[in-house]
Amino acid sequence: MKQLFTFLLLFLVSTGYSQELTQVKTDKYSVYFDFDKHKLTDVEDQKLKDYVKSLGNIVILSIGLEGFCDDRGSVEYNRALSQRRAKTVEDILQEIASKQKNVEGKGKIDLRITELSADELDATRTLNRRVDIYLEYFHNDYIDLSKPKDSLPTKLELANRSLRLKTFEDKPLKVGDIIKLKDLYFEGGRAVLLRKSEKQLEKLLNELRSNPNFKFEIQGHVCCIDTDYFRDAVDEDTGISNLSEARAKAIFAYLKANGIPEERMSYKGYGRDFPLQGEKERNNKRVEICIKEIY
Repeated sequence: MKQLFTFLLLFLVSTGYSQELTQVKTDKYSVYFDFDKHKLTDVEDQKLKDYVKSLGNIVILSIGLEGFCDDRGSVEYNRALSQRRAKTVEDILQEIASKQKNVEGKGKIDLRITELSADELDATRTLNRRVDIYLEYFHNDYIDLSKPKDSLPTKLELANRSLRLKTFEDKPLKVGDIIKLKDLYFEGGRAVLLRKSEKQLEKLLNELRSNPNFKFEIQGHVCCIDTDYFRDAVDEDTGISNLSEARAKAIFAYLKANGIPEERMSYKGYGRDFPLQGEKERNNKRVEICIKEIY
């Protein structure tokens, strides 16, 4: 009887997502190594990255790695080689997962030795020198990794936008002006307004009642996300990356409930596409009113 080593590494991922509201999927993929090597060739490395990319916009829940060696070499040598192979793949996947800014992992190692007959060994030898990857994930349609960077605002556009920032006290207001709403506070990671926002909400309501000829868009913004990989932050109540939109919608609902006609309003989330120039990052978490039409 020959021995085939299986090295199993579970990379357990902790997230704040509500799995009940999403469709969790699983998938398996294998990468292959040259004889007696633990580093991937450039071709296999690119295949692995292309595989992850082919899954689309996903949030990784767990990663399982199973490393294999053939029967050549000592028990100790094959044990170490299978571990190094799994570690190579783990490092690549952790780098991909870490870019999501929402995962943390803890490893658990379990070494198994499987007894194989000569015939079984011959049949499986071509499948040796590999690591099997088991992914558990769900798709998040609100994460737009395909959005080209050149579609984001330029520095000039951001500077021009900052010139349009106004308050209700600035007269006269015109189409295109953007009114930043100060002292609006939400629960962290949620679209739930805090009680201390009431004064600002009442002021906003009074201003809009005093200017019934304004049509406007409620614009939500967030801070503290990597715009190379995310267009919005996660709403912890839904597990969906549309927090800026959800907060803008909350203001829309408040105004509608207090008598502002729905036809005067719209709402949209902008993620972190329009960071404030020269201000602290946390100040990018905000809601603004953009005047779209005066009639």
